[in-house]
Amino acid sequence: MSGLLPLGTAFLLGFIHALEIDHMMAVTTFVSRRPTLATAFGFGLRWGIGHSLAVFVAGAVLLATGIRWSPGMERVLEGTVGIALVGVGIWSLRTARNLHRQDPSEHRAHGHAVASLGVMHGLAGTTAAVALVPVTLLPGRALGLAYLACFGVGVTAGMATFALVAALAMRRAADRAPAAVERMARWAGAGSITVGLWWLSRVLLTGAVR
Repeated sequence: MSGLLPLGTAFLLGFIHALEIDHMMAVTTFVSRRPTLATAFGFGLRWGIGHSLAVFVAGAVLLATGIRWSPGMERVLEGTVGIALVGVGIWSLRTARNLHRQDPSEHRAHGHAVASLGVMHGLAGTTAAVALVPVTLLPGRALGLAYLACFGVGVTAGMATFALVAALAMRRAADRAPAAVERMARWAGAGSITVGLWWLSRVLLTGAVR
């Protein structure tokens, strides 16, 4: 019973962690490409799996060796996430007018891209605080690995759920006003750029303070 509490906590923390603004903006940008509910759900799953694998590997290394990212490496990773978000946002703005011309095969390429963003997010940001640090306080490596696995399941469930809800809301809006699809893609792109610039400014300010 004592082991179930940290595992349940890990799942809940993972679910909540998935709903951070930078995570949601990254996935929303892809969901706004007018996918089906199944495709949106797939985007959420891919992002969650990418994030979870990155956290699990980083956590396993930490448990086995005690090695953690240096502050300098953390800033580099966070800066990479910021740049990626800006790039995705610019792409969304530039292609918003051509949504009706999309080839279904493009969704597969988008799936790989969103998974890559999940990996980046898993290695940067607040992941260390909510997943990697608690792991070091648990008694035994087996429980630590189980904690990381449950955290990953929570992250994946949280983002898949969010992607479904976002896609459903966007489809309803599009049914009422077809032109809303392009506007939503533009809003998502602008939001991604804004969050990416915020990440970059935070990295630069943190480096300046240190």
